[in-house]
Amino acid sequence: MLVAVLRGDACLSDTVSEECLWAFLDHLAETSNVSVAAKRAGVSRSAVYRLRASSPAFRAGWQSAIATGYDELEFRMLKTARFGTLKPVKRPDGSIGRATEYDDAQGLKLLMAYKANLEKAGADKGRGEGAGDAASARAARDQLAATLEQIRQRLDASAGAGSTDDPDAASQT
Repeated sequence: MLVAVLRGDACLSDTVSEECLWAFLDHLAETSNVSVAAKRAGVSRSAVYRLRASSPAFRAGWQSAIATGYDELEFRMLKTARFGTLKPVKRPDGSIGRATEYDDAQGLKLLMAYKANLEKAGADKGRGEGAGDAASARAARDQLAATLEQIRQRLDASAGAGSTDDPDAASQT
């Protein structure tokens, strides 16, 4: 069930331990980068690629880790598009303040993708079953809010208590 590897760290004797494989998957979810995840977990890239090719369970874990990474990326992009980014600005008196900067182009791309998904979902339901009415729009908004909340909770759990990603907290400084 475990695979032979190349180097000789704590995780790398003749086999990759289950602990090291879990560490690799955790780092892969965090970084979406196989090379970085393998290095941090102390395993070789070739070993994890071989294991992915030969183990359906590990391949499923790999896909789940990548999906988690993309969920976090989507959340951060949505958050930036909706709440902007605090940037330092020089005031006329020479002091430094903060202003919120919005990436309207990114927000527009996300909105277009969201609307395309809604249209596809409406087409899949057979169009005309209330795809454009207020109730379905409200349901879609509620579903999106619930998804974003789940992603936020995962980010909070992985970042720990010291996270500064809260836009309300950032605007109070």
